[in-house]
Parts: sequence; C-alpha cells; structure tokens
Amino acid sequence: MTDDSSPSIGGSRSNGSLSRRRFMKATGAAGALAVGVGPGLTGSAAGNIDPEGFKALEINSDNQIVTEDGEVFKMRGLNVPDPKRVEITKNVRGKDFEQQLDMVTDNANGWHPRVIRIPAQPTDIGEHPNGNTGPEMSEFSEEIASDPEVPDDRTLQRPPQPTEYDEGAFTREQLNDYLEEYYDPAVELCKERGVYCIVDFHRHWHEQPPGDGSGNGGPEGDAEAENHLPYDSEYTLYWAYNDYYGKDEPASWGYVDQSYRNEADNPYFDGIEDIRNSDDHPYTQWEVNQDLVDEAVMFWDVVAERYADEPHVIFEPYNEPTAPGIWGPAEGGCGYAKQIPLWETFRQDFAAPIMEQVREHAPDKLMLMGLPGWCQATQALHWGGFDEEGFENVAAVWHNYAGHSASEQENWLNDTDYGGDACNGWEPEESQGLQNAMDVHHIHVTEFGWQEPEYTEENIEGSVNISKWLRGSTTGKGSTEAYGEPVLEALESDDRISWVAWCADARWLPAMFRTDFPINETTFELENGSWYETPDSDFPVNCESLPCDWALWENPNMGAYVKQILADKAEDQVPFELVETTDDDGGEPPGPGEGPDYPEGATDPDDDGYYEDLNGNGETDYSDVVDYFNNMENEDFQSNAEYYDYNGNGEIDYADLVDLFNEI
Repeated sequence: MTDDSSPSIGGSRSNGSLSRRRFMKATGAAGALAVGVGPGLTGSAAGNIDPEGFKALEINSDNQIVTEDGEVFKMRGLNVPDPKRVEITKNVRGKDFEQQLDMVTDNANGWHPRVIRIPAQPTDIGEHPNGNTGPEMSEFSEEIASDPEVPDDRTLQRPPQPTEYDEGAFTREQLNDYLEEYYDPAVELCKERGVYCIVDFHRHWHEQPPGDGSGNGGPEGDAEAENHLPYDSEYTLYWAYNDYYGKDEPASWGYVDQSYRNEADNPYFDGIEDIRNSDDHPYTQWEVNQDLVDEAVMFWDVVAERYADEPHVIFEPYNEPTAPGIWGPAEGGCGYAKQIPLWETFRQDFAAPIMEQVREHAPDKLMLMGLPGWCQATQALHWGGFDEEGFENVAAVWHNYAGHSASEQENWLNDTDYGGDACNGWEPEESQGLQNAMDVHHIHVTEFGWQEPEYTEENIEGSVNISKWLRGSTTGKGSTEAYGEPVLEALESDDRISWVAWCADARWLPAMFRTDFPINETTFELENGSWYETPDSDFPVNCESLPCDWALWENPNMGAYVKQILADKAEDQVPFELVETTDDDGGEPPGPGEGPDYPEGATDPDDDGYYEDLNGNGETDYSDVVDYFNNMENEDFQSNAEYYDYNGNGEIDYADLVDLFNEI
C-alpha cells in the first residue's frame, strides 16, 4: 500500500492530542497524581538491540522464529517508505530518510521496533510513474463509473512492466546505483539503530476496478468482484497466465473457473485426481510470467550477494504476487482442490527460482515469502510449504487491512474446514483469514493497518483519498477500537506470528503520522504521474529547513496505539542485550544553565534531554506543572518544543502535561 501522489496528510494545526477540556476534567475529578496516560503516550525503559549483538535467525520445528541460541524472538516492527522516494520528496514530506528512521527507533522517546521493513520499489529504482497511476474506470465502463455503489477510489493500478522498456523496468546498473546511493545507507542505519532490517523487493501490483455484476469486462456471468483484464494488458502484472485460454484472456483464477464452468457440459468439479491426470482442464494449464521471474532473479543476484553477510538483514523475495489469487478454505469445499495445481505452479516455477537465487548467496538467511492474492493465500500452505531441502528457514507472508472481509468479521485466525456442501462451504472472510497457517509455517504479517477518513480530514487542511481497504467497508471498521485493538490482540495471541505495521510515515497510507506544518500542494500535480518526470523546481517546498515536525496520529487512527504496543512488548520474547539509543540528529541536548530561552533557567534533572524543571529550582514539582500549563501558548516556549515535547509526538500539548504530572 503506497500513495505518494496525493497531498500530504498534514496541516498547520493538529487537534488529535489530549485536549484541554479532557485534561481539566481529569485533574479536577481525580487530582494530579491520579491522572492516567492514554495509549501511545508512554514508553518502556528498554533500549534497542546492541548493534554488535545481532544473531542469526531461524525457524524451529514449532514454527517460531528463534535465535541461533534457540531462544524465541517474536518480531514486531514498522514499515517505512522507499528511501529513494523519501530523499527526492524530503522537502515535501518534512524529513529525510535518516531523520525519519532516527525518530521511529528512538527508544528514549518511546519507540521500540525490533525490525524495520524497507521497500525497494522497481518504480523508484527505474524512475517510473507511481504504481497507482492509470485510467479512470470510465475509460472501461461508463456504467461502472456512474454506479453510486462503486467507490470512486479505484483507478486501474499501473505498475512498470518488465517488458515495457528495452532493458526491463530497471537495469542492473540502475539497481547498483540505487543501492549505493540510497539503500546501503538505510541498511547501515538500521544496524546503528539496533533494529533488524527487512530488505523487501516491493513489486507493485496488478489491480482492477470492480465489475458491475452483469459480466462487464469479465466472463459471462456474475463479474461482481473484478473487471478482469487480459494477461497482456499494459495495466496488469499477473505472476502467471492460463495457457488453456491464452495470453489475450484474463489470467485471474476466478475468470478461468467461471469461464470453464460456463462452457457447455463442464461439471463444476471432477475431483482433484481427475483434474491432475487430465489435459482437458484449464486448472492445470498455468504458466508463470517468466519476465517477472527473471526481473526478481536479477534483483536478488545483486542484492542477496550485497547483504548476505549482514547479520541484521532479512530478505523478503517478493512483496505481493497478486493475480491469479488463490481463494477458499484449505479443505471442506471443491474450490480449493482446483487451485492446488496453481499453487504448485507458484511454488515450483515462480517462488523457487527467486529463492534459489537468494540461497546461492545466502544459504541460511531467514526469508519471508509473499503469497498469491495480495498475500492472502495462506490456506495453500496446508497443501505444501517452503520447507523442502534448500528452502528451509522460510516464513510465509500474510497481509491484512481493515477493509478485508476477514477484518469485517474479525475472523483473522480462522480454521481450515468450513463444511457445507461440496462446492459452497466457505465465505469470502474465510478465504482471507490465516486458516491456522501458523501450524504449517511461521507467519510474518509484513503489512497491516487502518485509517479513519472522516477523523483524518477533520485534523488536516485538505482532503485525502483513503481506500476502502484501509478504512474498512463497514462503518467503524477503520478505527483503533474496531480494527486496531482486536487485530493486534489476534496477532499477539500466538508466538508463531510476527508483525510489521504499515506505515511509519506522513504520506504513505495508512499513515502513522501527520505533518504538523502548513502544506502547499493544492494545485500541485505530478507530470505523467511521476516524481521523476516532474522537475524538482516544481515540487512544493513544505519544509525548507529539515527536519520539520510530524505529529503522531492518535485514536481512531493508527500511530499512537502501535507505538504503545511496541513499548509494552519491548522486552517480550526479545532475547537480546538491549542498549539505549536516542535520536541525536540535533546533537547533544544542552546542559543545565544552557537550556532554551524560555522558561528562563529551566533544567533537565534526570539528564534525559527534556526540561522538566521549568522554574530552575533543581527538581520537578507541582509549580513546574503550573508553569507549563500557563505558558503552553507562549511563542518562545513553542519555538523550543523539542525540549518540552515529552511524549515525542512532535508538538506541545496536554498529553505532555500529563507526562509531566507523572514525573512528580
């Protein structure tokens, strides 16, 4: 999930923090010493992993990630954007990559991720238009575009094709330049900050607008879910096509299944053995997109060799192999049986060559392998995993967002058998849940998140188009209470599941931060949808002197809640020596007597870089709280916010006042 073509999520004033009214109510009702702190406003005292203490990771027989010593490591962390994209947009977004990573790994400021996932996007390596550009639905169907039930945020996704350019979406030379200038520093910075680094080949993605329920754009019949496009359309990026129908027909499994069933005298299901032993079924006629495989193999020939000896690096060979997807239960319905040959094609002809290239350079390194259907096909792991000889130490990747059917039903950890009749024993939410896949593999959730659109727009200047997949298609499902809390409870319920939240950024959605400065993008448009075709001089300069402040989103958006969970779990199944790191981008904080201009004489009694002793008497007491309360709007005080922003959300607010109470 990325979106760097829409305006920044931000504004000149934020009101998502603890309010004055709430603060006064709390202190008036219960007294200063009883004031509590809400989620995201406190942090653990634990540090980050000692940069000299990273250990090789492996998956044990119980499907847990363990260190080389056999100790269980439940990995929790954050996604950040592609470092090249951050660099070229740093004055638009308000931070460069180093400043952004420093901020979200600063445990002195309450941040405790144990891993950072860094996307390496072909779009940015080869300098192409954004992956979310493309024609509007009206170009394909006016009927669909005018349907009020169809959301207006589904333009066709437009990734760069491997065959679209003479030398592919990117060349080996472009890749080496990209790594040297942008990615190498990011990998090294993760080591310095004491976090593991997931190198993510973030290949984007095949997408389609919904059908109209009457077969438009799809096969004869019900095309409600997707308006299927041909394999060789410039707007698709299928990982495989169906040779029974050919490259000029859609490669979607749904299209193939529906088309075959609509042909005269074809039974819905002949039995898996009959299918496997027959050349007459389209279900056995899958061929991989060899150009896409070759591109990924070239990427890992360079990248795996480059980082093979870095103990803190983990490889994610392919972000989201999208269509053809694999849907349905692991058992208990006929749909699954017809997709077993498709899964075998994925394992043997798509995933295996890519992982073989990784293993050539890094025989033992932990890998996280994405699954078909936008990383939804966890049921297929029951039919055969990645544990053959040579492919040990591979976790399977699952992605989930608030708008998925499994999330609507809070059915993330569903089981494998739904019963029912032979062909209709499952529902969509059952096809998207984990289906107890952790019984077969370690599951690494490398993307999940949520964003509440109305709350977002109330707290920024401008609007932002939040996909239904992020916000939830049922009212309220895009909130912390309705999605964030229960999904994290589910992910935390099993130590065979690790997780990385998307996205610790102020632009890529769902965003954990909002920019806390005026934005200047009202009339800004990218040329041909590309940051690389648009002259730098045309970029809006939202932040002239880096870094500029970001504010952490609070409930109902993600941000503060994810930060709090990371803090709460800072030492939970984290078998490493932890050392304190801090964001030292601005240098060492001044000592007593050298502090900020206001309040005069303020000191830092506990040497943590924050000035809690506002009256300069050498201790933190109630009079300091009174001074803080009375001077929160003082211009000099606000201009030195870095010394008084105790909760690290980028602003002076009443939540900081609560933190100051807790110092007494």
